[in-house]
Amino acid sequence: MRILMILIPENDAPGKGDPAVRLERAVGPYFAFRDADFEVVLASPNGGAQAMEMTNIGSASAAALQRFRQDSLALDEFSDTLGLDQVYPDDFDAAFCVGLPDSIWRPEHKSSAGALIAKMLDAGKPVAVMPSGINLTPKGAGEGLLIVGDHSKSPVPIAEALIGAVRGLQIKIKREQP
Repeated sequence: MRILMILIPENDAPGKGDPAVRLERAVGPYFAFRDADFEVVLASPNGGAQAMEMTNIGSASAAALQRFRQDSLALDEFSDTLGLDQVYPDDFDAAFCVGLPDSIWRPEHKSSAGALIAKMLDAGKPVAVMPSGINLTPKGAGEGLLIVGDHSKSPVPIAEALIGAVRGLQIKIKREQP
C-alpha cells in the first residue's frame, strides 16, 4: 500500500519568518504509516527540502522527533520531497496532507495540493487533512472519504484512521473480485 504525504508550509504568525512545515504534525503520522507497512512518498508544492519547525512539542511529538533525528531514511525523505507537479494520484491508495491546501474544487489551481486532493477524492480514495480549514465548496468530499483534524494531539489518530480506511477498501476490493 502506498500513501502520499503532502507537506504544505504554513506561517501561523505574521512576521514570524519564512513559512515552514509543522514537523509535529508530520513526523508522527509518517512513522505510523511506515510502522503499518505503507510505502510513504513525500511531496510539497515546489519539491526538495522544506523548512521545518516544531511549535507544539508534547511527549508524543518529542518521542517522534527523537526517532526522526535518528532515522536516516526519514531525514533523507523529508529533505528531498517530490514537487506536486510530479505526483500522479493513480499511484497512491490514499493521501495525508499536513497544512492547508488551496480550495480543492477550483480548476484554475491545476497543480496545487487542493487539485491533487480533488483528484484523489474523485477517484474514491481516502484523504486526511491536518488542520481542518479545507474549503470543500461546492462538491464536499466527492466520491472519497475525507478525514480532518485540528488538535495538536490528533495527527497520529488521524493517520491511524486513514490506515484503517485504506485497509477497509483493500478488503472490500478483494471481496468484490471474482
